[in-house]
Amino acid sequence: MTVQARIEPAALDALLAPYDTTNAPGFAVGVALKGRPVYRRGVGMASIELPVTLSPTIRMRIGSTSKHFCVLAVMLLAEEGRLSIDDRVRRHLPELPAWADTMTVRQLMAHTSGMRDSLDLLLHTAGPGMTTPANFQFKMLAALDSVNFAPGASWSYNNGGYILLAEIVTRLGGRDFASFLRERIFEPVGMHDTMVRALDTDLVPNSATLHVPSPSGGYMRGVFGSPIGGEGGIVSTVNDMLLWLKHMSAPLVGSAATWAAMRTPHATHGYGLGLSMTPHRGLDTVHHAGAVVGGSSQMIKVLGHELDIIVMSNGRNSLELYKLIDDIIDRCLPGLPPVPEDVAAEPVAGDYYNRDTGRKLTLVANEGKQAIRLGGMTLPARRDAEGWLSLPIVPTDMRLRPVDDGGSLELTEFGQQEVLRRVTPGQGQDAAAILGDYVSAAAGISASIRDGDEAPHLTLRNAIGSFLYKLAPVAPDLWEARGAGPLPLAATLEIDGTGFLLTTGRTLRLRFERLK
Repeated sequence: MTVQARIEPAALDALLAPYDTTNAPGFAVGVALKGRPVYRRGVGMASIELPVTLSPTIRMRIGSTSKHFCVLAVMLLAEEGRLSIDDRVRRHLPELPAWADTMTVRQLMAHTSGMRDSLDLLLHTAGPGMTTPANFQFKMLAALDSVNFAPGASWSYNNGGYILLAEIVTRLGGRDFASFLRERIFEPVGMHDTMVRALDTDLVPNSATLHVPSPSGGYMRGVFGSPIGGEGGIVSTVNDMLLWLKHMSAPLVGSAATWAAMRTPHATHGYGLGLSMTPHRGLDTVHHAGAVVGGSSQMIKVLGHELDIIVMSNGRNSLELYKLIDDIIDRCLPGLPPVPEDVAAEPVAGDYYNRDTGRKLTLVANEGKQAIRLGGMTLPARRDAEGWLSLPIVPTDMRLRPVDDGGSLELTEFGQQEVLRRVTPGQGQDAAAILGDYVSAAAGISASIRDGDEAPHLTLRNAIGSFLYKLAPVAPDLWEARGAGPLPLAATLEIDGTGFLLTTGRTLRLRFERLK
C-alpha cells in the first residue's frame, strides 16, 4: 500500500500541547507539503524573562544545520572555477602544517579529513561561554602537529573543518563569509530573516533567547562566546527554512551537479557534503540537525513525498526534539512500518576499553533500559534481535554487542571492527603518581593534576581560559575526567611514563608531556 502524506493541524497541535507553557522555552515548528506551508506554530517562551511566545517568524539558531549552507558557498566557488573541491587544502590555506598536504576540500566537507577539531579542543580547555578573537581557532589549527587519523581513513564529525571552509570562502569569494552567504544564497532565495550571527552576545532584533537548564533549577542564558560561522553560525526562522526546503526541490542557487554531489554519501551512515541521507523506516530523507549552547534544530525533507519539516528549539532537550520529529512524520505519513522495537534484555553495565585504539565507552542502565555513555553524554541504545546495540540519534553507524557474558564488546563503525575489553577500577591506579604539570605545546594547552577533597582533579588551560574536571580511575593507567557545567564534557587520560594521551569525543590521543 502506498503511503499518502497528509497534514492535519489538530494532530500536530496535540504533539505540541505538552510544550505550550509560559514558564519554559519551547519549539517552533513548520511543516510543508509539496512546497506549500500547511502548519506553522511556536509554543513555549521566546524568553522566560519576557511575555513573548515563540512564533514561526522569530529568529533562532539552527546550529550545525548551517553546514550545508557553508558547503553550498564552497560549491558555488567551484562552479565558477575558483577552486576544485579535490584541491589540497594547503593550496588555499598555506598557513596550515604539513598534515594538510594530502587533505582535500572535499574531505573537510565530508568530515573525513582526520584533522583535530578546534572547537572540541576549545570547549574542553575553556568551557562554553569563553570569549576569543575571531581567528583564534584558525590559529590553533595552524599550530597543531598531529591529527586524529590519516585523511580519508575514517569519519569523525569535525567543526574545525568548517572553520577552514568558511575561511576559504572569505579568501576566494572577495567578501566576508556572512556577506557571501547573504548576497549569494539568502537574498536570491528570499530568506530575508536569515543571517550569520557570529556572537550570542550581539543583540539581533527579533531573536529568541537560548536557555540552558541550571543544575539548581530554572535556566541560565545560553552563550557560546567564541565567534561561529560555517560550522553553525546561522540564525533563521521557520518561515525562511520552509522556503529553503522548497528551494531544495528545484534549486535556483547551485547547479544540479552541485546538489547531487552534496547528497552523495561519503560515509557508511549516509553523510555526504553537509547533508545526511539516512533512511527513516523505509523512507528516503535528506536532513541535517544542529545543536548550540541552549538550542537545537532539525531540518528534514522526506523525499518522494515532498514533505518538509523544520523544528527549532531555544532550550528543550535534544531527545525531545528528535522524538517530536519522529511523531510529526508519523502523523503526516500514517501507515509507516513501526519503529524497530528495542528487544527486551537485562541492561549491561560496565566500562570497556581498547588499549590499541584508545576507545573507551561505558554501558549503563538508565530507567531500566540500556544506555551507552560516550564522553559525557548518556544516550539511549536500541537492541536488535541478535543483541546488537545502536545509537539511533547520533550520526554514526556504530553497532556493538556484549560477548563472553559481558567480558568484552564487539564493535563496528564506519567499516572498521574492534574489540573492547571490560575493565574494573581498583587495580593499578596510583593517584599520587599522576600529580603534576603537563603540556601539549603544539595545541597551546597546559594541564595540571592536583589532589582534591574526594578525588584528584584535572585542570586544562589555553590562552583563553581553563576548565576543571574530577578524575576517576577506570583501569590501570586509565582515568576518566568528568567536567561540571551546562555541557556534558568528559575525556579519558591514558597515562604512560612521560605524560598522558587525552581523548575526547572528537579528539583522539592528543599527546601531553610531563613537565619536570
